[in-house]
Amino acid sequence: MNENMKKLTAVENKYGLMLFRMGLIYLVDVGSRNLTDSNVEESIKQIIAKGDEDKENGVVSAMSPEFQCEIIRCATELSKFSIWTLFKYIKKHVYIK
Repeated sequence: MNENMKKLTAVENKYGLMLFRMGLIYLVDVGSRNLTDSNVEESIKQIIAKGDEDKENGVVSAMSPEFQCEIIRCATELSKFSIWTLFKYIKKHVYIK
């Protein structure tokens, strides 16, 4: 088990399974609630402006501004699903190694 998994196990052990799961739900819920249309559009504007500034200064980013904006748009669509639906989908369909 890697170090991060050990740390997560320690958090789960500290709070117990019920509180640990509720903490995960709260974490996703808070993120989802903050993906409002106005927040998303403001974030996209900031990303594009930073990308333009970086381009002018010769800075090369690992992710293009367009790619970063697509991540936000995807997250916004995902936020429309219930947390449990997301967790069930991840458990069944998202391979994580």
